[in-house]
Amino acid sequence: MASTADAAARGEVRRAGLAADGPLPRLLTLLRTAEETHVDAAGAQRLAVAGGLALGRAEVADLLEALAGKGLLGRVPSMGGGAVYDTVPHPHSHLVDEATDTVVDLDVSPETLSAIIRQAIADQPGRVEVLLRIRAPAGETAPARRGRPRRAPGR
Repeated sequence: MASTADAAARGEVRRAGLAADGPLPRLLTLLRTAEETHVDAAGAQRLAVAGGLALGRAEVADLLEALAGKGLLGRVPSMGGGAVYDTVPHPHSHLVDEATDTVVDLDVSPETLSAIIRQAIADQPGRVEVLLRIRAPAGETAPARRGRPRRAPGR
């Protein structure tokens, strides 16, 4: 018998315009009920297998992209290897600690976020890098980037 979480995921997937009769809703449920909220394709595949879904990594990667493309998963900016997905899809900030290989959600007020940044810079001078991402408006995609990255004014 399907769980309430599976039924809710089926509804979300259907409302997003995706097929709700395949593995997508179950994968979304597994992701949303996992302890870790940030996952790559390999981690999602491990969750899928543990949850009874026999999916290959490429198929999992495609499903993650479909979910993220419809706003059911977020994407964490990553300069590393592959994409990292966030099971908390609404916009929020993250603290990435390379020393411990952890990503922490910072779903806080702008004032609290500013205080966290100031404290991190004070506590670890020369080690803090801030990435400011400005999202495209809902329903729009960012234009394709051409050429070299732009520099901030004054640099």
